Amino acid sequence: MVTIALDAMGGDHAPGEIVAGAVAAAAADSSMNIVLVGDEPAILKELEKYPGNGRIRVEHAPDVVGMDEEPARAVRVKKNS
Repeated sequence: MVTIALDAMGGDHAPGEIVAGAVAAAAADSSMNIVLVGDEPAILKELEKYPGNGRIRVEHAPDVVGMDEEPARAVRVKKNS
């Protein structure tokens, strides 16, 4: 089994498009487990649209690193990102 972690909150139409892609990938490859990382309530709301996704789990990460932030500093300051 391969496990892939995805930033579910990144992108213009997140988390909807990321969740849809993860569901499609899991359906296409039965050897793949997917971890969606980000705002758990928002991700779960999107996952409700796709029943039967036992190989997709959510890892709650309440902090978000913005596009305008310096990556190294953001990782040090935002421990839950």
